[in-house]
Amino acid sequence: MKQIETVFYLMLTASLASTVIILLLLLIRKLLYKHLGPRIFHVLWFLVLIKLLIPIAPQSPVSLFNLVPHGMPDKSFMPKWNTEQPHSSEAGFEPKVALNHSEAANLNPAPMPKQTEESNTIVQPPPEMHTYEKDRVEPQTMLTIGSLVWVAGLLSLSMYYLFVAVRFKRIVGTSRKLDNREVLSVLEACKGKLGITATIPVYETDRLHSPCIYGLTKPRIYLPADIVTIADSRQLTHILLHELTHYKRKDLWFNFLWTLTAMLHWYNPVVWLSMKKIKADQEVACDAGVLEVLGEQESSSYGMTLLMLSRLFARSASPQANLSHFFENNKEMKRRITMIAKFKKGTYKLSAAAIILVLGLSAVILTNASKGVKNAEADADSKQGSPSSFKIERLNDWAKWFINLERANDFAGFPFKVPDYLPDGYQLSDIGIYEKFVNGTHNQVIIEFVSNLGKADEKQFEVIASEGNLLNGALSQLLEGDQSRRTPGPSWGAALPRSYIQDEVTYADIKGVLVTTVQKYEHHEPEIEKTFFWRDWDWRNVGVYYGIRFYSEDHTSEGLPLNRRNISQDELEKILQSFKYQQQIQHVSYDGISHTFSIYGEKDLQEAEKLLGFKVKFPLTLSNNELKLVALYMRKAGATPGSFRFNVNAVENLYILTDKSKDGSLKVYQSKLPLINGSQLTLIRTLNMNGIDISVYRDDNYVYGGPSYRGDANHTDIINRTYYLWKQNDIYYAARLDDDELKGNHEKFIKAFILAPQ
Repeated sequence: MKQIETVFYLMLTASLASTVIILLLLLIRKLLYKHLGPRIFHVLWFLVLIKLLIPIAPQSPVSLFNLVPHGMPDKSFMPKWNTEQPHSSEAGFEPKVALNHSEAANLNPAPMPKQTEESNTIVQPPPEMHTYEKDRVEPQTMLTIGSLVWVAGLLSLSMYYLFVAVRFKRIVGTSRKLDNREVLSVLEACKGKLGITATIPVYETDRLHSPCIYGLTKPRIYLPADIVTIADSRQLTHILLHELTHYKRKDLWFNFLWTLTAMLHWYNPVVWLSMKKIKADQEVACDAGVLEVLGEQESSSYGMTLLMLSRLFARSASPQANLSHFFENNKEMKRRITMIAKFKKGTYKLSAAAIILVLGLSAVILTNASKGVKNAEADADSKQGSPSSFKIERLNDWAKWFINLERANDFAGFPFKVPDYLPDGYQLSDIGIYEKFVNGTHNQVIIEFVSNLGKADEKQFEVIASEGNLLNGALSQLLEGDQSRRTPGPSWGAALPRSYIQDEVTYADIKGVLVTTVQKYEHHEPEIEKTFFWRDWDWRNVGVYYGIRFYSEDHTSEGLPLNRRNISQDELEKILQSFKYQQQIQHVSYDGISHTFSIYGEKDLQEAEKLLGFKVKFPLTLSNNELKLVALYMRKAGATPGSFRFNVNAVENLYILTDKSKDGSLKVYQSKLPLINGSQLTLIRTLNMNGIDISVYRDDNYVYGGPSYRGDANHTDIINRTYYLWKQNDIYYAARLDDDELKGNHEKFIKAFILAPQ
């Protein structure tokens, strides 16, 4: 069913896109028909046909659809599917080295996967999670219903066209193959003029009212018996040339593909309207093709043949079964006669300008909006004032962290699913976005969930997503001799190279790969971590790789068991079954519990200023560029960066020395209420700068963090910290400077910040 939904969704989007193109083409047809050659419209209709039949197209900056306002697509209506068909060279989870099972016996058991020969990889919500309102129609249900209706209409039309084809075959079954020498002589002469070598017999019938050609692989020309009797050789030449031109132009195949297109897009009335116009343009183009062979001198007699047929055979229509008629209706006949009367030799051929026009239009209508253009408006909104526009030279700008899903989606670079079910007590902690982290080409998203945050029994698990092959990326780190990701305890001994075990497993009907990582130490029990990897296909038909790090046997620095990750198999499968896009989430809050977020752009700045109640001050440089701003954080009351707990909302500016050969930093905190309590510090002096009273303190008792050391092994070189406190424009400021390369310049930097504009 999911495959049907996928096809229906793709056809629906192609139909909507093509509707715009068809309406535009109909407008051009109405306005410029007299100024463009008869063949050009037939070529343009072929471009529309490609658009309708091939819903997946490359992106292009010149695409017509770049003009359509774009935001993040409404994924609430997009199908959820998973397939094992590879779509790229990264498709499979193939190990790069032989599997190592030698240590399997030493591992404590993790949740055991269900071993199945076949698996249905569609992610479905567990039954107990269906607590939606009964009267609400879910978008996924709408998609399913729409798909079923579409299939029903497609099957009905298929039966109808099959009936028409069978009926036509029965009607022409009584036809007589012509052996009239005159007719056959004219036929061979016409084939010679068109360069046709295939055998195409001519049949005489009493059941049809107009000449036609029928048959995709074995074409036959059918002539009404009256025409065979009364038509002279010139008229037969006109008629047979017309039908053979249809054959040479591949009009029968063109009509077949358009019939198939109409069946696939039967719900779109614009497609049916276009079919009528296409038939008319096809006949005009065919007439032009015939006259190109006959020459201008024959245009008058060819037109007379058309008029003769219109008078004799304008009767009930023959069954439509993918055939090409010589005669259509009176309105189109008038149009054809007008073209014939004005025909000039050479007009059938496409000029260089026409070819350039077709190539240009191909690029415009056969491509989709490019990602860069498509996201331009979204980027302008979501990233306005981002690092590039703020001009903040951030440290490690390739890695960003967010405390809500909506903001993370602005920077992820691709749509991804998240769990709509979490075990009891678990909440979103934060979401990390790592640019070009997977294989050096694809962004990676890591979503961390925690329970009992800050307590002794704190637990966590992580969900990972990327368009790059996560498994290959993880294994490549192992193959490069990646060591332990944590510092071993003092009695553990040296960390040995990590090893892994890789197994194909199935969890919750999702087929994937379970990777068990084993980290050994010289004098300590090994640490074990288990991650399940799988691949899903998103609404763009692009494979997205996922991983869930759900189990670990880790230890405290003293060597005591910690087991920070211990999701059971039952809970793991519920999590896997619940994956949805952000717009579909019903049961999980994706506003993180963290009290700190980085200010990356205008959205973040506005949120921070809303929490603070004042405009944030953040000069990018201080004191003739000696210091530069490298980070801007919003710290909510309750935030604990280090050992210091914030008691009020405050924003933190972090400055470092521009000279990279020197160490030194300045932190400036801004808040509506005092953040630092001077009575807990040692007052050094007071001073006045530009009419502002400033108190200078030293934190001898490490009330606000510390002690910190300069890195010597014996921890003897303590870093002293000095605090400058002042109030300016009803805003409280606290500046913290370390006693390092900044020593002697403290007041210069403080003054530069005070004098900087708000």
